[in-house]
Amino acid sequence: VALLLTHHSPHNDPRSRMATRVSVLSVRASACRFGVRTRKYHTAIFASKPRLRGALSCSLLLMSNAMSGSASQAIEVDVVVVGAGISGLTAASKLHAAGFSVRVLEARERVGGRCFSTPEGADLGGSWAWLPDESHVSNLATDLGLVWVPMRLDGGVRLPGGKRQSGGGEYLAPCGPGAVRMDGGYAALAEALAKTLPEGSIKTNVDVRSIKKSTNGVEVVSSDLTLSVRRVVVAIPPRVLAARVHFEPGLPPEQLAQMRGTATWAGDWCKVVASFKSNFWRKNGDAGVAKFGGNSLLAVTWEAADPDDLGEKGACLAGVNFGEGACARLAKFGEHADTKTGKSNQALTEAVTKELSGVFGEDVIRDQILAVYHTAWTGEKYTWHEGDGGALGRGDDPRRLYGHPNLKKPTNWGVHFAGTETEPKSGHVDGAVAAGERVFLEIKQALGAPGGGKADL
Repeated sequence: VALLLTHHSPHNDPRSRMATRVSVLSVRASACRFGVRTRKYHTAIFASKPRLRGALSCSLLLMSNAMSGSASQAIEVDVVVVGAGISGLTAASKLHAAGFSVRVLEARERVGGRCFSTPEGADLGGSWAWLPDESHVSNLATDLGLVWVPMRLDGGVRLPGGKRQSGGGEYLAPCGPGAVRMDGGYAALAEALAKTLPEGSIKTNVDVRSIKKSTNGVEVVSSDLTLSVRRVVVAIPPRVLAARVHFEPGLPPEQLAQMRGTATWAGDWCKVVASFKSNFWRKNGDAGVAKFGGNSLLAVTWEAADPDDLGEKGACLAGVNFGEGACARLAKFGEHADTKTGKSNQALTEAVTKELSGVFGEDVIRDQILAVYHTAWTGEKYTWHEGDGGALGRGDDPRRLYGHPNLKKPTNWGVHFAGTETEPKSGHVDGAVAAGERVFLEIKQALGAPGGGKADL
């Protein structure tokens, strides 16, 4: 094999050198397995052993891949889930529990998707649940041993210019009355789901760009990985899916059009979290709710974590603003100080400190503030795609399209669609869980019983 490769390839080609090493090592390993030494005088034994001829053919295949520049590896499993948000992780967890071999491929460096929380457990993405109505996420949290924390909106409310009114937080906070948040933030839900899967089941930094029908099932392709599977779950926002993933054969035109026309929930939102030494707002009789005016970085804030009264990890206020313009105002401050936690750089930290000082008072804010975190979701290419922004600003609620049959109709060759937008659940985390549960049942019915390989990534 090495001689063939050397003869037919340029000597200075690094791919040729790599293939030579791979081929020789492959044959040597196979020979050792069959009890044969790899020396010249054993050539006749190689020729006489059918299994060794198979090993030689395998190394020729490796040689071919190396010469063509391919760095992919083929692994057979029952199901691949594209996207490690709550929907994808829910599907993967249930499939694994039912005995199916599962791999999860996530383009980001973390799990959770739009459920992204600070180290203190304050949410920069999905934030609330409304119980008992949202039973899917409620039951899942119970199964995983997670705890809900009440959203406290009682107390004084701060207004632009430092004015204070005695109440009304339930009308200003986007969650309204009756909401709860998850202790540890919704990232705790993603992490708990991930822990239900075998070690190595989730591979991050894998951007899937192609899903193809194959002879035996479906082929999932990224820049450095190829998986041969029986079924695929695509659990990313519909518009992002339509823009970034190539399907072969292509999706029906009406289905693709529906996906392109469906805005990602919260895709043009931006959130900021400020952490403090203590819950100073409660000590001052406030709810933590504040309203900001004009072109502020924040539109409104609320309590996002409280260790003093509720036993959470830190004392935090969270704030939100809407639209591409608001996201652009955050983005102009530059890169995060830490992308893994969402921690903001010093320039944005100072700007947020000034805005909070304008409503809560400069002395208390500068004395108490510890850190600032933020996410402008229009800057997240795996969440937002051009055209997503502005729906709420135009008076159009994108949720009216969620749950449309064309957003969740499986292909007839093994691809299933999840994500909160595929369910009529207002874009909430409850919808993400419901979609994950739905595709699990679809695949269980389609496959009947597990049957794929269990190779490691």
